[in-house]
Amino acid sequence: MITVTQIGRVFVKATRFLNPDWVEVNASGIRHDRIFGLAEADDRFVSTERHGDFFPLTFHYESDSDCLRLEMPDGEVLEGDAGAIGRLWEHDNHGIRRIPVGEVEGPWSAAISRLVGRPIRLVRCLGRTSALDVLPITFVTTGSLQRLGRELGAPVQAARFRPGFVFDNDQEHEEDSWDGRLLRVGDVSLRVRTPVPRCPIPGLDPTHGVRNLEVMKELIRYRPKQAYPGQPPESAVTPGFATYAEVVEPGTVRVGDRVELVS
Repeated sequence: MITVTQIGRVFVKATRFLNPDWVEVNASGIRHDRIFGLAEADDRFVSTERHGDFFPLTFHYESDSDCLRLEMPDGEVLEGDAGAIGRLWEHDNHGIRRIPVGEVEGPWSAAISRLVGRPIRLVRCLGRTSALDVLPITFVTTGSLQRLGRELGAPVQAARFRPGFVFDNDQEHEEDSWDGRLLRVGDVSLRVRTPVPRCPIPGLDPTHGVRNLEVMKELIRYRPKQAYPGQPPESAVTPGFATYAEVVEPGTVRVGDRVELVS
């Protein structure tokens, strides 16, 4: 039997990955996942090459009060209103879609800028959008993580891939054959899509953001190249690991929920 062994969410993209016991899932994905982002001085979201700079930052968000809490690496804690929005603009998300954002006023930008030594702004994704890259859900299985760990000669944490769900399934890469199939997770229905083309981020330690495993090197060696969903196979340039999914029926997912292929 396949079950949900871990859930992942991050309120501010590129910061410390969190593991709640349960989440609500809607058409846009896990509720409140990546509803905030970090922008450089040129208004663009921080590039994947710089995400590790921000992994030591831990953000919590309370939707009822619309408040944020930031735990800095040195122990300093900042709290404040997440709804005070200043300047507005649109972020071009790698040509996939445009995301309306607004800078969150308060102590956030100054504190983060001091940490990394350059101007950074905390922004909120407005409307029904979030800072997700492609599709609303990604998941990975324990069997596939174990296979990658054998290739690397070291355990691999799921947090390196920042997935919404980790499924306990000892069949390595069985999910490669699920493209297009309907998956029941708790009381949520997902349409499985293709593997996720990877960038170098999984090589970073998910807590401190320093590179300490040659994940991409091993993926290139043993995993096939993967195109983004809807793109021609010849556009594939990087190996795939973990899996995309679309939300067919919203609901709630809890750690321990059963996972079933229903069609």
